[in-house]
Amino acid sequence: MRPSRLLDPADRLRVERAVLEAEARTRGEIVVVVMRAAASYTGVRWGFATWLALLAGLGMAAFVPPAPVLALLGAQVAALALGHAVARIDPVLRWLVGTTQLAEAAGALARAQFAAQGLSRTLGRTGILILVSLLEHRVVVLADEGIHGQLDPGERWQDVVERTLQGLRAGRAADGLVAAVGLCGEILARHLPAGPRNPDELPRALVLED
Repeated sequence: MRPSRLLDPADRLRVERAVLEAEARTRGEIVVVVMRAAASYTGVRWGFATWLALLAGLGMAAFVPPAPVLALLGAQVAALALGHAVARIDPVLRWLVGTTQLAEAAGALARAQFAAQGLSRTLGRTGILILVSLLEHRVVVLADEGIHGQLDPGERWQDVVERTLQGLRAGRAADGLVAAVGLCGEILARHLPAGPRNPDELPRALVLED
């Protein structure tokens, strides 16, 4: 699923409105990023395809009467193409990559986006990122040091993650993101309420990348 198809224009407006409403009550700056994938996993796809081509060659050598070299080569090329195509299917690719690498890729993407969206340069270091990586089935919440130092022991960003995931699992991505942004706003308003001047430092509230 591509982010631009997951969230239609009306959904995007809802999420952006939720960010604006949350930021009106706090000095914090919230950015929501929805990405198709955290990495290309090219090496994983080609590794699987190569392994399949090797099996095809070994299978022909073991079970098929001696065949011309061109036939053997053709079978391996076909297996290579098939393996690469199969590895592009999201559930297959997730299985090939494994949960550890998926989580690491999503975390690395979140850190990169935190910097790319300017969240590390906010006044008072009060930026917070909600990142959704669709291929990896991961949601990552990153908050700058100006927020972390203010949180109560019982407050967890995992609750924001869960609200996002609940919406995604139910096929209501916008609802999940709006709920997650709302919870961020509640937490930030308690600890970092808006002052007399509350400029919008980061106007890009929602970022989609297919």
